[in-house]
Amino acid sequence: MIHQDRQDRRPKLNGRLPVKTLSIAAAVVVCIAVVALLFYQGFFLSLAFQMSRIKNTFSYYVLKEKPQFYYLDVEKNGQDMRIYRNDVLEITYRDEFVVKAVASDDLSGKYTYVRFEGLSSRSSDLGVLMKGIDFVNKLIRTGGMSGRSGTVNNYQILVHYLNDTIASVPLKIVITPQDWFRFAKESSNVEQQIDYLKKAIELNQNDVRVRKILAGIYAHHGRTDDAKKLYQQVLTIQSDDTTAMLELVKIHIKQKEFGAAAKLAGDLIKINPKETEGHLALGLALEEKKAWSKAAQHYREAVRLEPHNDAARFRLADAYKNGNMMSNAIDEYQYIVKHSREPEEALFALGDIYLKLKKTDEAIKCYREILRRQPKNPVAHANLAVAYAGSGKAQEELQSLKKAAALNPNEPTIRFNLGAVYERKKMYGDAAREYRHVLKINPSDTDALERLADLSLKNKQYSQAVNYYERLKTKSSRKASVYANLGFAYGELKKYQAAASNYEKAIQLGAKEPVLRANLADTYEKMGMKKKAIAVYEKMPASSKDASTALADLYLKEKNYQKAIAIYQKLAKQEPKKAGSYANLGFAYAAAGNYDQAIKHYNTALKFDSDDADIYDNLGEAYEKKGLYQKALETYKKAHALNPESPKAAQRIPRLNIQLLQERKRQNTGSE
Repeated sequence: MIHQDRQDRRPKLNGRLPVKTLSIAAAVVVCIAVVALLFYQGFFLSLAFQMSRIKNTFSYYVLKEKPQFYYLDVEKNGQDMRIYRNDVLEITYRDEFVVKAVASDDLSGKYTYVRFEGLSSRSSDLGVLMKGIDFVNKLIRTGGMSGRSGTVNNYQILVHYLNDTIASVPLKIVITPQDWFRFAKESSNVEQQIDYLKKAIELNQNDVRVRKILAGIYAHHGRTDDAKKLYQQVLTIQSDDTTAMLELVKIHIKQKEFGAAAKLAGDLIKINPKETEGHLALGLALEEKKAWSKAAQHYREAVRLEPHNDAARFRLADAYKNGNMMSNAIDEYQYIVKHSREPEEALFALGDIYLKLKKTDEAIKCYREILRRQPKNPVAHANLAVAYAGSGKAQEELQSLKKAAALNPNEPTIRFNLGAVYERKKMYGDAAREYRHVLKINPSDTDALERLADLSLKNKQYSQAVNYYERLKTKSSRKASVYANLGFAYGELKKYQAAASNYEKAIQLGAKEPVLRANLADTYEKMGMKKKAIAVYEKMPASSKDASTALADLYLKEKNYQKAIAIYQKLAKQEPKKAGSYANLGFAYAAAGNYDQAIKHYNTALKFDSDDADIYDNLGEAYEKKGLYQKALETYKKAHALNPESPKAAQRIPRLNIQLLQERKRQNTGSE
């Protein structure tokens, strides 16, 4: 065997062939040496090959022709091998190899060397230890692999004599799924990882491990549908893969496919009844379907399998709570509080249950325990405030909310609750300040905006109320109370058109409060739209006294006396001992010109209220219309005695005195 151990065998001849001066005798000696060498290397070589080699060697040394290449001596993974011209050297990432020698007509090997084309930057690779992993890495990084076969055949080992290539040996580089997987692990670029893993899958369509890894990457980066597809492929290849089943259950739950999640989780548990995660997943799927009792059953099994699994026990406690099994829930939360190093979440849950059960003292204990452990927990202070409120401890409630707000000044819920406490205490300025702070944090908070609007309305700050309600309309366009209150604020500002428009919208949205319709009718009346006002009153329940009275008044103004009288008669029957009912009826009869009935009902009214100057005034007028001047005068005098400032009595008494005096004179003159 010809063995060369120098790194670079290329001669430094500037491209010129060396001068060969070999005598005939010397050539014969060389040929004999070649024959001996071939025999030594293996007499089993074919005679034709041996004769060809002798001939070629003679041609090289004597006739100065280019040498012929025969084979490479290669050591691969510690094993010697011989690679002939038409052989293929196959390399994987695990292989280590070295081209130890080149067999050619250049027996000395002085001018012959090899290079790994496209894979090495050296001038000669003869005698250099090569690693397959370097070749594989280079091909992957440079994209040198084409197709899906996993092999690269377009590289070769070039055999050079001086500056000429005299032969090439094909290289077959095998890229395995493990190579792509290895690159994916080493890469920090997610898209690159995905690309590597997809190529690994292409090389091995039945590889479930790589599919699960790629699915996990997809799931972690929110590509849920891609992850779902891969897990389904895994189960198609290997139907009992519990890891893929569990992850697919989680995806089904995330996508709200609770039926599919429950079925798959059930299959998972059948395969492995001791799969805690399977029971938890099935419990979660059932929980989303509001099947709290069944969910609790699987959470209990998970706890039985792993008694110290706080997450499983917490899910069990939550299922009990949501299923209104409060006693069981309390037991589980208390167990967590007793055995967990971080019981705060369970204490919060316990506090919430106690609040729901109106056990405020127990709730207070829970929140105080949290604050003993976490004195600066704003949520605990806020919840403690709720518990104090339930216990009627208003001052403690306020102080807890103040502490919560100081610890977390930009939490809108805390500031809103603080505003509500101030409002209950009639500290309206402080309440408004808190609500404004909520809006500063969250301009879209409609609750705070509505409280500010209502406070402005209550404090008769109508312009400010209008501003808040108009803003609120854009955010709560279907809330009837907003339009109703806005209508009232516009009405107080005497902007009747805007008031009526908002009242109408409130009614359109379903508001049924009688006062709202009454306000609308009153607004129509102020706008001079009496017929529209009457139409509104007529649609109101007859049981509404104020509406009925207002309607009757409008009938009188429209000179529809009979309808007015009918309403007043009903009111008198409803309140038979109320002077006002008969007084109104008397007024209606008087307006209709029926003074006898007017006098009758005025007198009935006075039986129930003899101190009402207005009734005496109206009765006096009725007597006067009937020509009963003496009775009219006496009645006016009673009205004046009760109310000296009554203009009607003050005007009519002097005139009636004169009129009666003149009447007596006429009577006396007639008798003479």
